Amino acid sequence: MDVHDRSDVLDVRNAFASNSRFDDVNLSNTQFRNVNLSAVRVEDANLSNAFFTNVNMSNLKIENAEVAGMMINGIKLSDLFQAYETAQTAGGN
Repeated sequence: MDVHDRSDVLDVRNAFASNSRFDDVNLSNTQFRNVNLSAVRVEDANLSNAFFTNVNMSNLKIENAEVAGMMINGIKLSDLFQAYETAQTAGGN
């Protein structure tokens, strides 16, 4: 199925969209529930103000990301980095 140069609301349920490609797509205000995004690759994305809950992020890798204001389980990521750096300086592992 091809959807090109359209502005539609999609309602996709109980579907397999494996190996799909999304380029230059605006998914703002979109809701994903019970989705499998394992082995997905996301590049050049704006996730500002996104909210993730009850997600499995094991082995997730984030590189070259703007993380200002990012929180994990209610803790600012900048505070976690600061605690890590403090522990490293103090000789912690």
